Amino acid sequence: MSSLVADSAVLGSRAVTRSLRNPATVMSAIIFPLLFFFLFFVVLERVMESRGFSYRQLLPPTIVIQAMLFSGMSSAYYIADDRQSGVTARFRSLPIHRAAPVIGRSLADLIRAFISMVVVIIAGLVVGMRFERGVAGLLGFVVVALLFALAISLGMGLLGYLAPSAQAASSIASIPYLPLLMLSTGFAPLEDFPGWLQPIVKWQPVTAAIDALRALTGTEELWPPLLRTIIWSVGLSLIFAAMASRALGRTT
Repeated sequence: MSSLVADSAVLGSRAVTRSLRNPATVMSAIIFPLLFFFLFFVVLERVMESRGFSYRQLLPPTIVIQAMLFSGMSSAYYIADDRQSGVTARFRSLPIHRAAPVIGRSLADLIRAFISMVVVIIAGLVVGMRFERGVAGLLGFVVVALLFALAISLGMGLLGYLAPSAQAASSIASIPYLPLLMLSTGFAPLEDFPGWLQPIVKWQPVTAAIDALRALTGTEELWPPLLRTIIWSVGLSLIFAAMASRALGRTT
């Protein structure tokens, strides 16, 4: 276990340094969440308020989860690029824990995810969002969002080991993004979806995460969406981490 922690920390530091050298990564972590937040707020705020929804409370959790998806998607590209350039083969020849490369990459993604989340929280507070559950709600909000980001990062890391190239990994990683986000309660309430689609929308992981964050900022029922999010996040993290470690072992 100590080897895994130490090796992951070293490779995570490498991944952070590599990301900081890419201006597009820094921009997407800060500018894109702000851009999406204010565009959706300007376009939909009056519509949602007219229907009796407080968009100041509803929108920030959606944009946070969107940012968590974006943060995790970078793993697919960077891991596939390492594989193409021969870095992954070098990792296999070193006396490091087999899971350290993917865990280290995920640590870098979590740092990026945290930065994006802070930016969105500040933007939300500016337009009127409040944490009705106080400090406990804020801390829970951060932990749940990062737990969800970890699951996404590990899943995208697995994709990076399986994709034929870095460009293909980046393209494939974007495929589930829109269906998961748009077929959720992020931008429309559950009852607005067709009846046959509502069970899918209700039980998919992005809906659970958004609903959990909304409950942590407000006074809605907390435990059902929170438990669903924890189960989804922990379950997917364990599955993806094991599969990514095996995929790394087979990488040539």
